[in-house]
Parts: sequence; structure tokens; C-alpha cells
Amino acid sequence: MVKVTEVLVSPQLLLDTLKTDSSGSIVMHLGIVRPNSNGRKVVSIEYEADIDASERELSNIANEILTKWGIQDITLCRRIGRLHLGDLILMVAVASSHRKEAFEACEYAVECMRSMKSIRKKEIFE
Repeated sequence: MVKVTEVLVSPQLLLDTLKTDSSGSIVMHLGIVRPNSNGRKVVSIEYEADIDASERELSNIANEILTKWGIQDITLCRRIGRLHLGDLILMVAVASSHRKEAFEACEYAVECMRSMKSIRKKEIFE
């Protein structure tokens, strides 16, 4: 599953979409809005995106990861709109037979999602 949305998606939903009897590991990362950026106090962050283009970009990331690590499945979710301190920005969940591949694939997915070209970020400072 790949999704770009203004609506909060439950992290439990991501886990539920990946659970199988053959998975030995599910690794998840939740990125949240932090209170500081480059020494300045953040009030909120606005993310803008063309949802179709962003979901295509997420699909490409997911397909690359599925091929490169041979994992069982991956879910990528990216939020857009105005997000406040502590709000979830992105979620990655990776199912694999073994934890090493799951951790590596999850970390790579986060790095790719942070540098998506189809999403624009504007930090709102105090």
C-alpha cells in the first residue's frame, strides 16, 4: 500500500496490512513533526503535493525496495497539509522473513521519502 493523504492513517492499519504467517519481522518507522529545526522553534509544517504524482513516486520507491531487498511487503504513507508538533508526517512498515533486511529496507525508504521531489515543505516558525 502506498498512500498520500491529509487524513491520519492508523499505524495499526499499516501493521495489519502486512502481517502474514511467513513474516519473521515487521519493522516500522513513524516520522513526526519535531519542535526545532536548525535552532528555530517550529510551530507547524505545511506539505503540498500533487497526490497522483506523489503516489507514483512512492510506488517507485516501494518497487525498488521490494526488488533490492527481496522483502515480503512494504507500506508507505505520506501526510500532506498543515501538520503540528507531534503529528505523524510519514509512516513506513516493512515485512520480511528476517529482521536485517527489514531494518535496511525501512531506513532506505525513510531516506527516499524525506527527499521526495513531488512534495513541497514549508516550515512555520515561532
